[in-house]
Amino acid sequence: MWIRTACEVNSVLGQKENFVSKGMHMKTKKILIVDGAENVLIMLSKALKAEGVEVITTTKIEEAEYATKSAFFDVVLADIRLTGILRREGLELLEYIQEKSPGTKVIIMTACGSKEIEKEAYDKGAYCYFDKPFDLRDLNEKLREIGIFNNFLRKANYSRGS
Repeated sequence: MWIRTACEVNSVLGQKENFVSKGMHMKTKKILIVDGAENVLIMLSKALKAEGVEVITTTKIEEAEYATKSAFFDVVLADIRLTGILRREGLELLEYIQEKSPGTKVIIMTACGSKEIEKEAYDKGAYCYFDKPFDLRDLNEKLREIGIFNNFLRKANYSRGS
Protein backbone atom coordinates (compact mmCIF):
# COMPACT_ATOMS: atom_id res chain seq x y z
CA MET A 1 0.00 0.00 0.00
CA TRP A 2 1.50 3.36 -1.01
CA ILE A 3 1.09 6.50 1.04
CA ARG A 4 0.42 9.38 -1.32
CA THR A 5 -1.99 11.77 0.41
CA ALA A 6 -2.99 12.68 3.93
CA CYS A 7 -6.45 11.21 3.28
CA GLU A 8 -4.97 7.84 2.33
CA VAL A 9 -2.76 7.85 5.42
CA ASN A 10 -5.72 8.59 7.70
CA SER A 11 -7.79 5.90 6.01
CA VAL A 12 -5.09 3.26 6.39
CA LEU A 13 -4.08 4.24 9.91
CA GLY A 14 -7.67 4.38 11.11
CA GLN A 15 -7.86 0.59 11.09
CA LYS A 16 -6.68 -0.21 14.61
CA GLU A 17 -7.64 -3.85 15.16
CA ASN A 18 -8.76 -6.95 13.34
CA PHE A 19 -9.99 -10.42 14.20
CA VAL A 20 -7.78 -13.37 13.35
CA SER A 21 -9.20 -16.55 11.85
CA LYS A 22 -9.29 -18.57 15.09
CA GLY A 23 -11.75 -16.14 16.62
CA MET A 24 -9.23 -14.43 18.88
CA HIS A 25 -9.25 -10.70 19.19
CA MET A 26 -5.78 -9.42 18.36
CA LYS A 27 -4.25 -5.99 17.89
CA THR A 28 -2.89 -5.51 14.41
CA LYS A 29 0.89 -5.09 14.32
CA LYS A 30 2.01 -2.21 12.13
CA ILE A 31 5.18 -2.00 10.09
CA LEU A 32 6.26 1.12 8.22
CA ILE A 33 8.84 0.64 5.47
CA VAL A 34 10.72 3.72 4.26
CA ASP A 35 12.99 3.31 1.26
CA GLY A 36 13.78 5.44 -1.78
CA ALA A 37 13.52 2.46 -4.15
CA GLU A 38 9.96 1.37 -4.95
CA ASN A 39 11.13 -2.13 -5.93
CA VAL A 40 12.50 -2.55 -2.39
CA LEU A 41 9.20 -1.37 -0.92
CA ILE A 42 7.25 -3.84 -3.04
CA MET A 43 9.51 -6.77 -2.20
CA LEU A 44 9.61 -6.11 1.54
CA SER A 45 5.89 -5.35 1.68
CA LYS A 46 5.04 -8.67 0.02
CA ALA A 47 7.43 -10.57 2.24
CA LEU A 48 6.19 -9.03 5.49
CA LYS A 49 2.44 -9.04 4.96
CA ALA A 50 0.79 -11.60 7.17
CA GLU A 51 -2.45 -12.08 9.03
CA GLY A 52 -2.52 -9.55 11.84
CA VAL A 53 0.26 -7.47 10.27
CA GLU A 54 -0.36 -4.22 8.41
CA VAL A 55 2.43 -2.94 6.18
CA ILE A 56 2.60 0.67 5.01
CA THR A 57 5.29 1.96 2.66
CA THR A 58 6.63 5.31 1.58
CA THR A 59 9.62 6.78 -0.22
CA LYS A 60 9.51 10.13 1.59
CA ILE A 61 10.70 11.11 5.06
CA GLU A 62 7.90 13.67 5.41
CA GLU A 63 5.25 11.00 4.84
CA ALA A 64 7.02 8.67 7.28
CA GLU A 65 7.07 11.39 9.94
CA TYR A 66 3.39 12.12 9.34
CA ALA A 67 2.52 8.42 9.55
CA THR A 68 4.42 7.93 12.83
CA LYS A 69 2.80 11.06 14.25
CA SER A 70 -0.66 9.79 13.24
CA ALA A 71 -0.42 6.22 14.53
CA PHE A 72 1.76 3.88 16.52
CA PHE A 73 4.00 1.53 14.52
CA ASP A 74 5.55 -1.49 16.15
CA VAL A 75 8.47 -1.36 13.71
CA VAL A 76 9.88 1.06 11.17
CA LEU A 77 12.29 -0.29 8.56
CA ALA A 78 14.21 2.69 7.22
CA ASP A 79 16.86 2.98 4.56
CA ILE A 80 19.52 5.52 5.45
CA ARG A 81 19.59 7.22 2.06
CA LEU A 82 16.26 8.17 0.50
CA THR A 83 17.10 11.00 -1.89
CA GLY A 84 20.81 10.89 -2.65
CA ILE A 85 24.20 9.48 -1.76
CA LEU A 86 25.12 12.36 0.53
CA ARG A 87 21.84 12.40 2.47
CA ARG A 88 21.10 10.39 5.61
CA GLU A 89 17.35 10.79 6.05
CA GLY A 90 16.98 7.37 7.65
CA LEU A 91 19.09 8.47 10.61
CA GLU A 92 17.09 11.71 10.82
CA LEU A 93 13.91 9.63 10.88
CA LEU A 94 15.40 7.40 13.58
CA GLU A 95 15.98 10.46 15.79
CA TYR A 96 12.47 11.75 15.09
CA ILE A 97 10.90 8.40 16.03
CA GLN A 98 13.02 8.11 19.19
CA GLU A 99 11.66 11.48 20.28
CA LYS A 100 8.02 11.17 19.15
CA SER A 101 7.37 7.43 19.48
CA PRO A 102 9.97 5.85 21.77
CA GLY A 103 8.10 2.51 21.86
CA THR A 104 8.63 2.00 18.13
CA LYS A 105 11.55 -0.23 17.15
CA VAL A 106 13.59 1.11 14.23
CA ILE A 107 15.55 -1.19 11.95
CA ILE A 108 18.06 0.65 9.78
CA MET A 109 19.13 -0.76 6.43
CA THR A 110 21.57 0.52 3.84
CA ALA A 111 23.54 -0.44 0.76
CA CYS A 112 26.13 2.25 1.56
CA GLY A 113 27.05 1.41 5.11
CA SER A 114 30.22 1.46 7.12
CA LYS A 115 31.20 0.56 10.67
CA GLU A 116 30.94 4.27 11.55
CA ILE A 117 27.39 4.55 10.20
CA GLU A 118 26.40 1.32 11.95
CA LYS A 119 27.78 2.65 15.26
CA GLU A 120 25.98 5.96 14.74
CA ALA A 121 22.69 4.14 14.07
CA TYR A 122 23.00 2.11 17.28
CA ASP A 123 24.09 5.19 19.23
CA LYS A 124 20.92 6.98 18.04
CA GLY A 125 18.75 4.09 19.21
CA ALA A 126 18.39 1.68 16.29
CA TYR A 127 17.03 -1.72 17.30
CA CYS A 128 18.94 -3.40 14.49
CA TYR A 129 21.13 -2.55 11.49
CA PHE A 130 21.34 -4.45 8.20
CA ASP A 131 23.73 -3.98 5.32
CA LYS A 132 22.01 -4.59 1.96
CA PRO A 133 21.67 -7.11 0.58
CA PHE A 134 20.51 -9.12 3.58
CA ASP A 135 18.78 -12.44 4.09
CA LEU A 136 15.08 -12.05 4.88
CA ARG A 137 15.38 -14.84 7.45
CA ASP A 138 17.58 -12.53 9.53
CA LEU A 139 14.94 -9.80 9.31
CA ASN A 140 12.25 -12.32 10.20
CA GLU A 141 14.22 -13.32 13.30
CA LYS A 142 14.42 -9.69 14.47
CA LEU A 143 10.69 -9.20 13.84
CA ARG A 144 9.91 -12.32 15.89
CA GLU A 145 11.94 -10.84 18.77
CA ILE A 146 9.60 -7.83 18.60
CA GLY A 147 6.50 -10.04 18.48
CA ILE A 148 5.69 -9.88 14.77
CA PHE A 149 5.28 -13.30 13.24
CA ASN A 150 5.51 -14.03 9.55
CA ASN A 151 5.52 -17.37 7.83
CA PHE A 152 8.03 -16.76 5.08
CA LEU A 153 10.50 -19.57 5.49
CA ARG A 154 11.93 -19.72 2.01
CA LYS A 155 15.44 -18.46 1.48
CA ALA A 156 15.14 -15.05 -0.06
CA ASN A 157 17.87 -12.47 -0.29
CA TYR A 158 17.02 -8.82 -0.24
CA SER A 159 17.62 -7.38 -3.69
CA ARG A 160 20.04 -4.49 -3.87
CA GLY A 161 18.25 -1.16 -3.57
CA SER A 162 19.28 2.38 -2.81
